[in-house]
Amino acid sequence: MFSFRRYFNLGDLSYKEMGKRVVAKISEDSCTIYAGAIAYYLLFAMFPFFLFLTTLIGYLPFPGLLESILDLMKRVLPQEAFTLLQDNIKALFGNKKGGLLSLGFLLALWSSSSAITSIMDIMNRLYRVKEGRPFWKVRLFAIMLVTVLSLLFILAIVLLIFGPTIGALIARLAVLGETFRLAWNILIWPVILFMLVLALALTYYITPDVKQNWKWISPGAVIAIPIWLLASFAFSYYVNNFGSYNKTYGSIGAVIVLLLWLFITGFIMLVGAEINSVVEHSSEDGKEPGEKTEDERERNPEKVEQQSRPADKK
Repeated sequence: MFSFRRYFNLGDLSYKEMGKRVVAKISEDSCTIYAGAIAYYLLFAMFPFFLFLTTLIGYLPFPGLLESILDLMKRVLPQEAFTLLQDNIKALFGNKKGGLLSLGFLLALWSSSSAITSIMDIMNRLYRVKEGRPFWKVRLFAIMLVTVLSLLFILAIVLLIFGPTIGALIARLAVLGETFRLAWNILIWPVILFMLVLALALTYYITPDVKQNWKWISPGAVIAIPIWLLASFAFSYYVNNFGSYNKTYGSIGAVIVLLLWLFITGFIMLVGAEINSVVEHSSEDGKEPGEKTEDERERNPEKVEQQSRPADKK
């Protein structure tokens, strides 16, 4: 049977004590301020990304893909934010010139990687370390991460929309019967959830300048993804039924709603990072706050001790 405490070698640390440390670090590290910064960078990275994505969709052999994606976005996003994105996406989708595709790719790659480099700086602050990687390596890691996250996003969307159709096609070609189709349709959901968890786990693994042992089950990602889905649906329900941002702020209300949703997204992502850092610093095999590698304390104990804080680990 899977044991979270044994998997991460947490010893006698209780879940209650670990929760207290996470809450303390969220307050101590001013995660709400950093979540606002992440929302700002994500806002500027979002539209170039959709510029590339929507133009690329025009060349894919999936009829109705854009409408299906917009329908999924409508279920998650508040109405004001969805309308803002929908108008811009449809305007971009109407232009399928090859030059626009190239321009959108370059803009999306640079803007998204810039957002990732900003998240790297924030993650380093959470782990109490300074960025030691050269500029070119930081930018390269950011571009690689954006590429992988984009592929996981596209695969998850395609599987979500066309998964049942693909399963029916495989069952018909391989003569596997109705049982296979039923099992396929059930397994689609955990696979999509795994892709989302994997995407966030990769973000937590690559962004901080800390040597970590890769684990497929990242506690921060496993907790953050369900909370983010619930928070998104709850925020959308509140804005659509009780909020009056358009009446209060006029046409800018849609931008405010979108920024609020991005803020919630950034905050939940940081909470997951704090969970990972507490697990890392509490594990018997982990590192102290301020350490980048396991042997750093032996090479420079005074520097690590200055960067560490007593509240992080007892």
